[in-house]
Amino acid sequence: MVAAIYFITFIASLTMTGLFLLRNKKLDSVFVLFCILVIVNSMGRYLVSVSETLEMAIWANKFLYVGGCYCPLLLIIVLAQLCNLTMPNWLKYGMTLFSTVVLFFVFTIGKSTIYYKDVQLGHADGYNYLIKTYGPAHILYPILIGIYAVLLLFYLVYANRKKSKVSFKTVAAISALGMAVLLTYIIERIVHSQISYLTFGYLLAILVMTRLFERTNMYDMTANVARSVEKISEQGYLIFDNKYRYVNGNTCVKELFPEIEERWRIDDYVPETDSYLYREVISWFLNMGDDINKEVRTICVGEAYYEVLVRNIIKGKNKVVGYVIEFIDRTSENQYLNMVNNYNADLRKEVKAQTADIAHMKNMIVLGMASMVESRDNSTGGHIKRTSSVVAIFANKLMDCKEEFGLSEDFLNCVERAAPMHDLGKIAVDDRVLRKQGRFTDEEYAEMKKHAEEGARIVENILVGVESDEFITIASNVARYHHEKWNGEGYPTQIAGEAIPIEARIMALADVFDALVSKRCYKEAFSYDKAFSIIKESLGSHFDPKLGEVFIKCREELEHYYDSLAEDS
Repeated sequence: MVAAIYFITFIASLTMTGLFLLRNKKLDSVFVLFCILVIVNSMGRYLVSVSETLEMAIWANKFLYVGGCYCPLLLIIVLAQLCNLTMPNWLKYGMTLFSTVVLFFVFTIGKSTIYYKDVQLGHADGYNYLIKTYGPAHILYPILIGIYAVLLLFYLVYANRKKSKVSFKTVAAISALGMAVLLTYIIERIVHSQISYLTFGYLLAILVMTRLFERTNMYDMTANVARSVEKISEQGYLIFDNKYRYVNGNTCVKELFPEIEERWRIDDYVPETDSYLYREVISWFLNMGDDINKEVRTICVGEAYYEVLVRNIIKGKNKVVGYVIEFIDRTSENQYLNMVNNYNADLRKEVKAQTADIAHMKNMIVLGMASMVESRDNSTGGHIKRTSSVVAIFANKLMDCKEEFGLSEDFLNCVERAAPMHDLGKIAVDDRVLRKQGRFTDEEYAEMKKHAEEGARIVENILVGVESDEFITIASNVARYHHEKWNGEGYPTQIAGEAIPIEARIMALADVFDALVSKRCYKEAFSYDKAFSIIKESLGSHFDPKLGEVFIKCREELEHYYDSLAEDS
């Protein structure tokens, strides 16, 4: 009976993991590894129970320990991610090394007495188990479990203190799950139980973490799009789950309504108050019923007017998993309507509003994609916003000498609009390469270089039919050629000099400058002096020498911009 139960838990863990992998296209490597280790743990426990020889039981026990040593560590890493904390490398590598040392001693069982002094095969009620006498090295495993328990408590306490920024319910659920598994181990040691209930704890862990992962994954994607639009627009966004609990909001809406930051808590229902926001928006939203996506209302905040509408967040075919409340600034349109009362003016206003809606939807798609690409890349946080701002500063300086380069104001505006799309091709780069910590191998670098051509193809497909041919060409050139070099040693086509489109030469300077003065996983941020020195030395080799001289004249504005980012952080 016991062996049958172990077999059922093994099959159940295997089935749940398989179903999860089939349902979710976006996967977290830590969670997948956790599921695999639980399957190995369950398999080892079952094999011990049906082993006919001591040697077979010992090997099955070693498999069991693989999950026991590393599963808690993966839980800790997941908790750190949920708390928006970077787990220190010394702790991550230290715990990995400690777990590996314990596993090393485990693999001496049957050959040495250092971990088990003696081990025999016992039989009871149709199943087998190991009768163990612990050796001196076995004390390392309880110590390892104790350290894991301390770390679980640390992240639980941290999440409790940061409830407005962290989903405490999610962290508490995983922490409680981890503590329950560790407590089960301690109880089994105290009562000397021959039947292990840890396998049920790990099975429950897969079930709970699958649900939590799918939920956080859904809302993280929505938050990526919201953060992308937040960086360059004045639209406000509030996100709720399908039970009308608050999930997130962007900076714009939090500045409009400070009570969101002060009183609202993630994963909680919005507290009922007599505030303008609750009366005019939240109460209306909660009572919409089947009219969601149909009703639109206008609110006044100070001297500004906002159009408020609600959209469903859909998962799969028709499943509603949440809602987005959008606040679209209509101040200019309202002022225009107040001044003009004739039919022609009303018609022009309607056309303008429709155009703004189309542009708004298009920006959400393109910039949402760019932000999701950036969220996958461990080394380039904030790169889209910063390079866009650098291009804007550079373009403003080029306006003073546009005749020299044969540029127009409209052309420079198009380059500025195209800048956020320059790395869209990274969406096609494998996570193994994109999220790598440190420098690439030659093979990995070759794969990364493909993003330039892929980005141009994506840009052309997205913009065709909704943008002018001129803008599509500029955006495509920025994506395809921004890694080309003046001396022809760049990629993907190795063209040189003025054969490189000028929009790509402009983007190249902004892209490299941001990489120099920003911290990456493989380097610290360079000083302004060193960055501009590298730019100067690269004129005529990497960069267009004439454009580069103009870029260097932007130093004061660029330093002011990056200093302001440092102050805000």
